[in-house]
Amino acid sequence: MKKTVAFISIVLIITSFGCKNENKNSSEGDYTYVEKSQKMSDALEKKIGSWAEQGSDCYGILALTDGQGMVQDGAVIKAKILMFKGDSVKMKSMVDIKLKEVEGCNKMGISKGQTWWETEGDIFRTEEEASEYLSTVLSGSIIE
Repeated sequence: MKKTVAFISIVLIITSFGCKNENKNSSEGDYTYVEKSQKMSDALEKKIGSWAEQGSDCYGILALTDGQGMVQDGAVIKAKILMFKGDSVKMKSMVDIKLKEVEGCNKMGISKGQTWWETEGDIFRTEEEASEYLSTVLSGSIIE
C-alpha cells in the first residue's frame, strides 16, 4: 500500500511540474479588439449636421431625372443611417415608394429595406426639411 501511495505521489509531482511548460521568451502577447470608429468626414458633417449618427432615423430624397439630368419627380423617404464611410453614408429605406414613370429612367422607386450609399449628403433630420428641399429642387432652384 505504501508503494502505491508513493507511486501516485511521484506521478502527481511529475505531472504538475511537467504541465507548466511555459516559454518565458514567447512572442505571444495580450491581444485586445479595438473597434474602428466609423464617422463621417468633416465636409459631410458640415453639410448634414452633427445630429446624424449610426442608427438614427432620418429623411432622404428619391429624385427621378430625365435623360438630360433634370429632376422630373421626387419623394421624401423615411430612412435609417446604417454607417458612415468617409464622404458617404449607408442608408436603409423604411418605406416602399413608387413614382411615376419617366422616360429614360429605369429605376422609379425604392423598396422597404433597400440600402444605398448616399454620396450627395441629402439627408434631413425632419420630414419638413426634406419636403422643403425637394420643393426647391422640383422648382428648378437647387440649393448648394
